[in-house]
Amino acid sequence: IGYEDEAHSDLRERLGLEEKDKIPVIGMGDYEKGNRTKTDFKIKDKIAVVYAEGGIVDGQGKVGNIGGDKYVKILRKIRKNDKIKAVVLRINSPGGSGLASDLIWREIELIKAAGKPVIASMGDVAASGGYYIACNADTIMAEPNTITGSIGVFGVIMSYEKLLGEKVGVTLDTVKTGEFAIGPNPFMDISEKEGKIIQQFVEEFYETFLERVAEGRGITRDEAHKVAQGRVWPGEKAKDIGLVDMMGGLDDALTMAADKAGLEKYRVTEYPITKEPIEQLMEEIMGKKDVRLNTEAVIQEELGDLFQYYKYLKEMKEMEGVQARMPFILDLN
Repeated sequence: IGYEDEAHSDLRERLGLEEKDKIPVIGMGDYEKGNRTKTDFKIKDKIAVVYAEGGIVDGQGKVGNIGGDKYVKILRKIRKNDKIKAVVLRINSPGGSGLASDLIWREIELIKAAGKPVIASMGDVAASGGYYIACNADTIMAEPNTITGSIGVFGVIMSYEKLLGEKVGVTLDTVKTGEFAIGPNPFMDISEKEGKIIQQFVEEFYETFLERVAEGRGITRDEAHKVAQGRVWPGEKAKDIGLVDMMGGLDDALTMAADKAGLEKYRVTEYPITKEPIEQLMEEIMGKKDVRLNTEAVIQEELGDLFQYYKYLKEMKEMEGVQARMPFILDLN
């Protein structure tokens, strides 16, 4: 415990500086630039690093989440590129759309079938759908404090019938040609039969999830179910129960990928490709959506630590279909 001037005094003492001497510091940007290694473009063999960051959503998605269609195209492009010999899937995601997760899982299967090893490298969180897209990798690597698992599925249908009827005095009536003609909608409570149909679909998808995990990890369905049921695990424990192969970071994953692909020399190519700031600015001016320079940056600056809750609620609003997602935000300090 101490004040800023005391911290500076301590630093000067450790560095052997006088009280009037300036403490030599360097910004993170300059530090990163100074640590860069030059790329040897004569090397043809590549390892693709695919960054899967944010919630998993259907369609193309936006900056900060994992769009199922977008990532299917990325992985398909990687599979067809003969210069790419291995893939590192870097995951930092609490999950999301079950359909999008399954489509990404399928593309990983096809990459493996093409003879390219896939290494899953977990960041802070790789849970639920985030684990779904990792479970069939040749090797799964995590950090000791990675939050993973959460092998589970849920479905949510919002209902405003009581709110509108009791608070606003607005009710809805309809004439149907069949029992399920209008389908689930937010303005009428679902019937008991509709609830059973939805529940059946959720349970069927959970069984599919267990099947994917069992196949990927080389265990039985019951063994997968034993460590599933929506529970989350830290990386070390996940290794003990067989959900993770070993501890390690992104560099370790790259080394593992090179070893499995039999590469002595290789270049790293990263996906999705990040556009230059000037390109992002021009696209923002021209009204294109998939840009990093957007209003969320302003909102994040205003909300600070509360931004994660805003982002989570926004993703909930856009949810469609069955979700393989952690139904809470986990903060580790």
